[in-house]
Parts: sequence; C-alpha cells; structure tokens
Amino acid sequence: MSRPSSGHDEKGVNQNGDPGGHHSVFTNTRSAAAASSETKLLSAFKTVTQARKVYLGGREYYSEEGKTFELRLVGKIKQQLSADPTFCPEYPSSLGLTEFTRRATEVALGKSSPAIVENRVLGIQTPSFSAAVRLGAELLTHWYKVRAVWCGPVYLSSPCDDSLAGIFQAAGIEDIREYYYWDDKQRGVCLEKLLEDLERAPEQSVVVLSASAHYPTGADLTQKQWTVITQLIMKSTFAVAAFAK
Repeated sequence: MSRPSSGHDEKGVNQNGDPGGHHSVFTNTRSAAAASSETKLLSAFKTVTQARKVYLGGREYYSEEGKTFELRLVGKIKQQLSADPTFCPEYPSSLGLTEFTRRATEVALGKSSPAIVENRVLGIQTPSFSAAVRLGAELLTHWYKVRAVWCGPVYLSSPCDDSLAGIFQAAGIEDIREYYYWDDKQRGVCLEKLLEDLERAPEQSVVVLSASAHYPTGADLTQKQWTVITQLIMKSTFAVAAFAK
C-alpha cells in the first residue's frame, strides 16, 4: 500500500505502476475537457447530508428505492427476442444491423425519399448518440481535408449536451457556434429566435438538431416547428445532422 505523502511504495513502485521510479509517459497527462455542469451538480448533490434530497440531473429512471429499473417496453422486447427461434445473438458487422439501419433511415427520410429510392443512403448503427456525433464529426473533417469544399461552422443548440462541443473539437473542428433553443420565460423552445440565428448563419454551416429526447431540456420540436425549420434549411446551403437518442 502506498503512502499518501509519497509517490512510491515500499517495493519501489510509484503510483503510476512503473517499477524503478521511472516516470510514465502518461504521468503529466491532463484532461482536455472541463467538468460539465452535470458533473458539478452531482458532486454538489453528494456533499448534501440531508436525507430528503432528490437528484434531478440524471438521465436514468429510478424506483422509489433509488434503484434503476427496466422500462416495460424494454422488457417486452427482451421477451420477444428470447422467444424468437430465428434470433441469433451474433456480433453485427462494423456498420451495425443492416435491417435496423434500413428501417431507421426509412423512418428518418421516408420510404419514398429520392435518396432511398436511388440507393444513395448509408446508415450506420452506433452504441450511443455521442458515438454517432463523433462519426459525423470525423466525416466532416475527412470531407474537408479530401475535397476542401467545406469550411463552415457547426451550430449546436443552446443549451445542449456538454459533450457535443468537445466531440467536434476532438475531431479538429474548432468553429463551434450556438443557436437559440430553450427560452426560460416561455418554458419551451423559442422558434422565433431559433430561426433568427439560423438565418444569420453563413453558407455551408452544419446545424446539429435533436430528433428526440433533447438534452438537457427534454423539449422536442413539434411537427409544425420541424416543417418551418426544414423550409428555412431548404432555402439555405446548410448541412443538417439530426440525432435521436
């Protein structure tokens, strides 16, 4: 056991596990990401000693006993899969389940979409929305380096998930901007200010939209709002990335 005041234990192994006292190449590694507001809130929550406290910043469903529980729909799907004799639990390909991505793109674009009819759509399944964002960011970076046709900024909603800006920056995209989304007075999405920000956006901007379960507000766009935003985007030379969680 190492002493709190020393970087080496009695066997001459320092805290980073390198025998002989040599410094590891990771010794001075620092985290590039600052603590998110969610992390700060959780840390503050843990310091409160009152018994009657509730943490509202989490994304999971908890029971009255404070334990996570399975949603009914998830349990129902698990039962269906376990009872399906044709289901084979093998690892999918690197692009994900083909049937899943096919149906997902049909839901997103519509079965009659020219892009789908002309076989110009490629769907990729990812473990989470943040992985999908990272793939999109890498695609934009590669697109710019190879074709040199894109140099516009990336627009994120205000507020948005704390990790989004860092994901784009890690892919080499530094020009990150915001568009108005949540309005405290209205307690909902402010479409007017949102449209104003997008109208001022330069050409070749990339606008990241949340298809469902917008975080951290929980306020999703209505069908009418989607229609208005789509009309604006069709008039502009924007690239749009919509992510569903």
